[in-house]
Amino acid sequence: MSSLTIKQLRYVEAAGRTGSIAAAATDMNISQSSITAAIDALEAETGYDLFTRVPAKGLMITSAGQQCIALITDFLGDFREFESELGAIGGTSSGVIRLACFAAAAAAFLPAAIASFQRNYPGIRFEMVEGNMDTVTGCLEEGRADMAFTYREVVREGQLFHPLIDLPHFALLCADDPLAQHSSVSLSELCHMPMIELNLPRTRTYYSGLFKQAGLDVKVVHSSSSVAMIRTMVAANLGFTLLNAKPVAVLDGRGGFRAVPLRDQIAARDFGLVLQARVRQPRAISDFHNHCEMLRRAGGFEQMAVRLK
Repeated sequence: MSSLTIKQLRYVEAAGRTGSIAAAATDMNISQSSITAAIDALEAETGYDLFTRVPAKGLMITSAGQQCIALITDFLGDFREFESELGAIGGTSSGVIRLACFAAAAAAFLPAAIASFQRNYPGIRFEMVEGNMDTVTGCLEEGRADMAFTYREVVREGQLFHPLIDLPHFALLCADDPLAQHSSVSLSELCHMPMIELNLPRTRTYYSGLFKQAGLDVKVVHSSSSVAMIRTMVAANLGFTLLNAKPVAVLDGRGGFRAVPLRDQIAARDFGLVLQARVRQPRAISDFHNHCEMLRRAGGFEQMAVRLK
């Protein structure tokens, strides 16, 4: 199969993973005809069909195709490791690291972590995808990411969690609200106010559920899947919200709101990086993992937390 290229194998793997030529083309940022050509070339080389085309259903993978895609996936993983190790000869780590990160927390730490890492490893670049907590661990499980950043509670079987920071709960309040001037606030003080809730899988009803667990009622008047939208609504005095990871605008002092820690006895949530278990990582990924551990020991993730003084 000397006529096949690594690029073509990647295109075929994307088709098998997504189950669609259109989705594979979007995933690989190329034309659908390139995906089709790669499939045709591999089928011609192997002499058997990898997929059957079913109208309105897209690609249906054959039994032989499943075995072939599994081999391609393993090979591409080994090849990425080969590329990384080859680039590391002479002590210079290089390659691509694919990161999946929980969207509500990504901006609070990831740019700074990458910037400090690239000062020592300029040859490494990053490909990032943001999503909800299930999405990011799914990306890792399906081989679409090398490392994920999320909360401990969503880690799947076969994945290893490495804690970076424990994140207490806090209230985000309009700066004009009298409670925003307090050093801390309680659920009983907040329950009479309108609430804006982060509307993502596993976070939907999580924060309002804290009131229920405390025997309190709270009225959710708005919800959004975007932390940026929620903080804008809070700044407009449309309500308060509860979060764990400090928004970037709080970090640099912008915005008409203030993060106030909760004094209720609620366990903090562990946030960290996740890797697939029993997988030998390329050097670039190991180097970034070690860098994150170094930042953790130095308190480099502490800016994400809102703590009681």
